[in-house]
Amino acid sequence: MMRTILPHQENPALREKAQDIPLAEIGSERIRTLVTEMKELLSKEEYGVALAAPQLGEPLRLFVVSGRALARDNRNTLNLPAPAGEPGMDEESTASPPPGEVYINPELLRLSRKKTGKHEGCLSIRGKWGVVPRAEKATIRARDERGHPFTRGASGFLAHILQHEMDHLEGILYIDKATELYLDDAGETGRLPASDSPQSQ
Repeated sequence: MMRTILPHQENPALREKAQDIPLAEIGSERIRTLVTEMKELLSKEEYGVALAAPQLGEPLRLFVVSGRALARDNRNTLNLPAPAGEPGMDEESTASPPPGEVYINPELLRLSRKKTGKHEGCLSIRGKWGVVPRAEKATIRARDERGHPFTRGASGFLAHILQHEMDHLEGILYIDKATELYLDDAGETGRLPASDSPQSQ
């Protein structure tokens, strides 16, 4: 049975520090299957741009970024969609997105000092959005699904995604860092102060 994206209240792995995947296991059937399932689940999410293994209950240092997110980043879009915003790509775009990227055992090498508040949501926390201060630039080192090392520099939209996913691997959720939280499609009456975020769940 294929894994599913678990809600944060039912997923203790979201609050654990994820473990490295041994190099010898990166090409194993278990990890290949997990990566395939993560890609498939992410492809079904209209607003999803990335997915970390802990979101499926697997406390492993692994995440995937969708090809739609990479295509959007290539067009220099700097912010995630607002609550009533658009999908990860322009709806009228007919070009096929590039393949997604797999990050295994990623390490953050550098973050820029300058931070900007970004609209952010999470597939593990449905129905809420928030504003999270994120560094404008990030550099990350990881291995791909074949175990090959690579280094990726990113700015704007992609840098934002990488920081969100790295937080997942440290047991941190965006609601922990949000300066403002609000309900999806709730308008002004649905706004919640950050102190009301369900951090303990």
